[in-house]
Amino acid sequence: MSLAKWFYSYQALLTQIAVIVLIHAFLIVVVRLVGLRLIKKVAERAQPLREALYRAMHSPVIAWIVLSAVFLVVRRINEQIHASVLSRGLDPALQVGILLVMAWACWNLVTIYPLIRRRHGHDVNPLIADLAEKFARFLLVMLFGLMILHTLNFSIASLLTFGGVAGIALGFAAQGVVSNVFGAMVVYMDQPFKVGEWIVLPELNISGTVEHIGWRSTKVRAFDTRPYYVPNNIFNTNVVQTPQRMRARRIDQTVPVRYSDADRLPVILKELRTFIHNHPGIDHNQSEMIYFTNYGPHSLDILIYCFVASVQWGESLAVQEDVLLNAARIIRRNGGELALPITRVQMLTMPPDAGSASEAALPVG
Repeated sequence: MSLAKWFYSYQALLTQIAVIVLIHAFLIVVVRLVGLRLIKKVAERAQPLREALYRAMHSPVIAWIVLSAVFLVVRRINEQIHASVLSRGLDPALQVGILLVMAWACWNLVTIYPLIRRRHGHDVNPLIADLAEKFARFLLVMLFGLMILHTLNFSIASLLTFGGVAGIALGFAAQGVVSNVFGAMVVYMDQPFKVGEWIVLPELNISGTVEHIGWRSTKVRAFDTRPYYVPNNIFNTNVVQTPQRMRARRIDQTVPVRYSDADRLPVILKELRTFIHNHPGIDHNQSEMIYFTNYGPHSLDILIYCFVASVQWGESLAVQEDVLLNAARIIRRNGGELALPITRVQMLTMPPDAGSASEAALPVG
């Protein structure tokens, strides 16, 4: 058949296909422009819930239009050529396509839950929100996967039976993965730390900021910017410190005073206690101990033990610096001085004739 005859035979079909394509292309352009306009408008009005909803539905709606165009074109072709393959597979393919588009829309809508909670005035824990999002998406994959298999005439009962046996085998083969998943669930429920917090694992010599908590591992960024990927089962068996959750930071310093200033110690201690008690950066609900505690090798040791109200490391260091500098001023104001390490060397003087006597005692070689 020549090209002209072929075109003449299928002219009506090609015209219908062209009309379908043009109409759906026009709809796609309209939906895209209107969708982007709505997203921009609600973003300018600071409406995050509507913005997230429009963004979640924008692409699936376009995919729905494309699916509709493909279905209509294929159906017109099938009506013309009467292909048995197309007749048997058209309806299941359409149902699978619809299920995939619905799954895509639901997948995007899962992220809206935290925004709904915030809109009603509820605080949303990012760990709980992340866990809920991952669990919901897992259920979506399972649900729509089973629906698609049922649409394709697979036996769900056989699949579940096989899945049970395969699950047992995989459970033995992937015990480490399962333990990491349970470790992640424990972290989500117990919340020993959150994303953005500083944690310390003393037994592993790891310290840094938590960047991400996944199903298998947790990403910790050390202070030298090196990333650590810590398996989640570690948190079930190792000690985890969260310094940011301290109620206060401790100052535990020893100030040395000269032995010659022993008589001035009572006055110095009294002024130090008054200074610490009135310091605005000290947490006065915690212990405050300023005592002469020890006769050191070269000094009289004064213990300064108290807590800074701020848990921020920089702020606590600034308060500790102020305490130590003022302790030195108080000591000098009362006539004392800070002690320095002293090494005493004792020289023994020998009798004048000791050298000659010892020389005489030496054997002559």
